[in-house]
Amino acid sequence: MTTRGINKLSALQVKKAKPDTDKMYKLSDGGNLYLRIDQSGSKYWIFNYTRPFLGKRNDLSLGTYPEVSLDDARTIRDEYKKLIKQGIDPAMERIETKSQKQKEAENTFRIIAESWLYKRELEQKQDEETIRRLNHDVYPYIGDLTFPQLTLEILEIKVFKRIVERGALSVAKRLKSDLNQIFKSARKKKLIQYNPIEDIELPKPQGGNFAAVTEEQDLAPMLNKIWNYSKIYPRCLLTTQVALKIIVLTFQRPGEIRMLKKEFFYREERCFKFTASKTKQLHIVPLSDQAFDLIESIIDLHPYSEYIFVGRDGKTVISDNTINSALKRLGYGGEQTAHGFRATARTMLDEVLEQRVDFIEHQLAHKVKDNNGTAYNRTKFLNNRREMMQEWANYLESLLEL
Repeated sequence: MTTRGINKLSALQVKKAKPDTDKMYKLSDGGNLYLRIDQSGSKYWIFNYTRPFLGKRNDLSLGTYPEVSLDDARTIRDEYKKLIKQGIDPAMERIETKSQKQKEAENTFRIIAESWLYKRELEQKQDEETIRRLNHDVYPYIGDLTFPQLTLEILEIKVFKRIVERGALSVAKRLKSDLNQIFKSARKKKLIQYNPIEDIELPKPQGGNFAAVTEEQDLAPMLNKIWNYSKIYPRCLLTTQVALKIIVLTFQRPGEIRMLKKEFFYREERCFKFTASKTKQLHIVPLSDQAFDLIESIIDLHPYSEYIFVGRDGKTVISDNTINSALKRLGYGGEQTAHGFRATARTMLDEVLEQRVDFIEHQLAHKVKDNNGTAYNRTKFLNNRREMMQEWANYLESLLEL
């Protein structure tokens, strides 16, 4: 039952209302709601009201028919009447709401993140890894969402749950730190009052050493799988195939291998030279003939990238989970990690090839001192280490023939 003087129109009346070719006219639904029909036949909903404080009459368009139905128009009218009772002008409220929505649209997560990255670029900060994490694990899932939409639950489900489930806890930890900085930037811009990243809880990585194979009888079949990775997994990148082998041949830290730049490759000296991540000192890695040939095979594969091990986009480096994922595909998840090849090499070089421990420790870029108290020296035992690296590569090659 309708109140007298309001909701006078029916849906059928609205649908059948015909234009007057001479003039525009209006049909009243009551409650200051009108259907305006112009000469062309277009139909518009109009709400006529007295503006709070100003006391002037105003026509406010509620949209066109049939996009806005009779029931829709009545709902909007009733909402606007409630605002007027509170002393709020519906026209001004709509302008402010539109302005807020536009502000939010202009400040999506991606836009604020890019702004934050640009500021860090001006400060000459190195963010290649952060950018890779954002491109891979964040932008595709929340990049176009506004900060009010990025609740704790959304972040847990759309971002962190996926990363934790694939076992990349170290990535999740670093990403949490990245996002925390971006959300702080959003708070400074008054886009949010609360930073949900602070309440993200991540499982702690299990303690212990990195999984590693240290027995020759186990190493041989694993090496054969690694050297035949492209046959087992035909879709793999050539750079992934080479990276797997280089990790084994050089036993350097996975992050250092993955981030190798072409400028670190010294062709004439047949070695890598880069700053070791732990010692922060220049480190020299002599390359065996096998390792040198592998690098030569891909060094010019992506001429527009400064990196050697480039991912699918042809510019940035392979993921920090690429090598470990490959080992899992080969059936060595939990038995061997990329970092674990350092333990593999150290054990086999010492126990099987009977190399001097100080040669090995220097090649591992460990911050150790010799009997005279002399700290790590990048050139110390260099000739010995070069011979050791070749002997290691030859040993691995001999296991491939078993």
